[in-house]
Amino acid sequence: MTTATLRTLRITRHFDASPERVFDAWLDPATAGRWLFSAPNGEMVKVDIDARVGGHFCFRDRRDGEDIDHIGEYLDIDRPRRLVFTFGVPRYSEAMTRVSIDIVPAGHGCELTLLHEDVLPEWADATREGWTGILAHLGQNLDRQPPRQILATDTIRFERLLPGPIERVWSYLTDSDKRGQWLASGTMEQRVGSEFHMRFHHAELSQTPMPPPERFKAYEEGVTSTHRVLACEPPRLLTITWAKQEESSEVTFELTPQGEQVRLIVTHRKLKPAELAGTSSGWHTHLDVLADRLDGHLPQPFWPVFSHQLAHYEGLARD
Repeated sequence: MTTATLRTLRITRHFDASPERVFDAWLDPATAGRWLFSAPNGEMVKVDIDARVGGHFCFRDRRDGEDIDHIGEYLDIDRPRRLVFTFGVPRYSEAMTRVSIDIVPAGHGCELTLLHEDVLPEWADATREGWTGILAHLGQNLDRQPPRQILATDTIRFERLLPGPIERVWSYLTDSDKRGQWLASGTMEQRVGSEFHMRFHHAELSQTPMPPPERFKAYEEGVTSTHRVLACEPPRLLTITWAKQEESSEVTFELTPQGEQVRLIVTHRKLKPAELAGTSSGWHTHLDVLADRLDGHLPQPFWPVFSHQLAHYEGLARD
């Protein structure tokens, strides 16, 4: 096979998000692992990104018990305009190809052009189909995941656009078994003033459990906390305490139908300054798991994603 027979594929897509946000989605492990090289029937069990020129990446997607690695090396990183990397899937071929991502502002969002060079002709159609699906998945994640909002020094807010109907999303907030798939199990009476326990076991939120980092070893066997219902208006509003102590914080879940989807707003109030980064990381990771569950996808292992998010939010606090 000569170089002249190789193909170059070009795909262009518009995103209703800033160039910075689209660019960062390629290099942030917690974000990229949810859409880049992930198969609908797969579980992304490893995401390693060394985001520097000469640095390497490895995405390991587990499909029907088989691990598929997607690997490469970063050749050019120019935020938020250009990203270039080599790319290969050793399971199917030893060949390494070249991918260029160019992003330019366009209206209220940006336009991304992907150029994939050195593609073997027999892989051209499948490669184009793969990138088309990957970019669609990126757009879905960007639409559904606005950045965290800080409403006050003690209040944070997250929004997610989730598959409906609203009653289904509500059941994932109130039913113990369903809530246990993304947050914590525990039977809750939907009545103001009722108290209930939630059992958190983060490693069990994914099909492939991974232990917590040393810093969070206390959570390895799971933890149980006590909560109280402060407001409950099925299927649109739920407010609970985030512990039983007098100075407990409060979490409000608000659900609003939006076509065939549901907008979930999670607002956490009365937080102490030292709790902001960890709490933000927790909600970000748990809500990603919820979105995956509602989409019918296998979520990534909790602790690696949480650790990436924690580093991100702690970095924001230092800036």
